[in-house]
Amino acid sequence: MVSCGRAAIIHNTHRPQLRETEENFMSMSNAVSLRIHVISILNSLSLKPGATLVQNCADNEIGRIVIQTAKERKYKTISIIDDKPGTPEIIEQLKALGGDIVVPESYTKTWYMQRLVGELNPSAGLNFDDGYQATAVVKALASGGTFLTYGKKLPQHVVFEETDSKPVEWTAFLKEKNLKLKALGV
Repeated sequence: MVSCGRAAIIHNTHRPQLRETEENFMSMSNAVSLRIHVISILNSLSLKPGATLVQNCADNEIGRIVIQTAKERKYKTISIIDDKPGTPEIIEQLKALGGDIVVPESYTKTWYMQRLVGELNPSAGLNFDDGYQATAVVKALASGGTFLTYGKKLPQHVVFEETDSKPVEWTAFLKEKNLKLKALGV
């Protein structure tokens, strides 16, 4: 199962001279494995060049691979990252990897995000988180799009920030927007 965090590597304490080589091999092996998973995920979405996808956990290893692979396939990306110290630098790093639009989670709660997704009409959403960012991804999708969640259980409700809007159950929200749900690794 893939998570947003980095995989732990167990070092061989009996042969310290091989430690760096083994760590590099494990890191390369892990990166190749993640890339294969990302390719499989993107293939399952059947997107055409020029399509827009939105993802969360973009500042973690799997999110970075999604950005790079999407760029190679000529997809546009909207990538959501956590609000944390160093966010402007992280945004620039992800753009340098090929990210088209990178926003902090707080941005997803604004009318600017609504306008952005209205213009780009993301047809696919990738969820690698079980918190609010899952809601941000699903709300960003255009009607008829595909929401793919990988290894995460979805919250019970889609929450709206407006005071007069009540939370909506996921199944009702998906049906209302005519979204297809793909759950992998759950």
